[in-house]
Amino acid sequence: MDQVRDSSRLKIIESRDLATPSALRSPPQRRNRSGAVDDATNSVQQATGERELRQMLERQKRTFDLAMMASQMGTWRYTLADNICMYDENAQRLYGLTEAHFLHSEEGVKSKFHPDDLERMWSRVSKALDPGSDGRYDAEYRVKQLDGSWRWVSAWGLVEFEGDGADRKPVAIAGASRDITERKQAEELQRLLLNELNHRIKNTLTTIQAITALTLRAARDLPSASVALERRIHSMAQAHDLLTSRTWTGANLTDVVMRALDAFTPTQVKMSGPAIDVSPKHALALSLALHELATNATKYGALSSPEGRVTVQWRVQESTLHLDWQESGGPRVGPPTQNGLGTRLLEELVVRDLGGDTKLTYDASGVRCRIIAAL
Repeated sequence: MDQVRDSSRLKIIESRDLATPSALRSPPQRRNRSGAVDDATNSVQQATGERELRQMLERQKRTFDLAMMASQMGTWRYTLADNICMYDENAQRLYGLTEAHFLHSEEGVKSKFHPDDLERMWSRVSKALDPGSDGRYDAEYRVKQLDGSWRWVSAWGLVEFEGDGADRKPVAIAGASRDITERKQAEELQRLLLNELNHRIKNTLTTIQAITALTLRAARDLPSASVALERRIHSMAQAHDLLTSRTWTGANLTDVVMRALDAFTPTQVKMSGPAIDVSPKHALALSLALHELATNATKYGALSSPEGRVTVQWRVQESTLHLDWQESGGPRVGPPTQNGLGTRLLEELVVRDLGGDTKLTYDASGVRCRIIAAL
């Protein structure tokens, strides 16, 4: 039985040794031949254990520091008694500081934190310091960097309280901060894009409304009005597709002309001009103008006969676009007795959107149109 008990004790001791890290276990005592404890041997073993413990703690600290740097985070601790916040090295880089010690005086705070964010920041601090609160603090604000630029920072922490009940009072806030500048920039870009999208939708709807009103006003019957309106909206849709492929940063004028005239016997159309980019507004307006000119040429002008030809040329002079439309080889042309829908569209819509001028000439050899627009 004694042997069984001794064996059990040995297994328990061995399992405890395996469960405890070597750096934290007390080294076994060595005894000399007389049975006395060998102090020299034990001192060496104790020093080795302490060194291993220090190395382990240093590795853990390096791992923590690397993780904080990778996540663009830093830690800090703000004490109310002296109004001082201590920042670690990562936090110093985040806040644009050259030392860990920062005095939260009125002058210091105004020089470091963005004035538009101060009220929100202090309200969050006051809420966290309330003895009746859970002590949680979080805020987002901008801090000035050493080069004068601003960086968005997200800070969160917990208040350290002393005492209980009515005697409970805050003594410090400990927490961490993270760089959220990229996120804020993305949010601002998204806001700008939504505003721009709303603006473009309103402009598009206004244009469609004007086209619809002019089309119905000039139509002889509803079927012909429906066909004309459908073609005009389709022309706008093609321009939208072209702009979407360039994320609405603009469009190449050659592509705009080709898209607008592709459905109108392209073999009879010749185009030439430099490869220039135009704004979305110019692309839409020019697409509509070219569509109206081509539609008129198909019905009454050069594109109504196989021998007819259309030449589209453009050039840029002193930041002004000059686009010329010229028909030839078609039926004899005479000036209209009254301005048609195409003329009104060119004058009322295109000129307005381009901020330029449109000049239509009805030569006997063919219609000519010059569009001038400031780029």
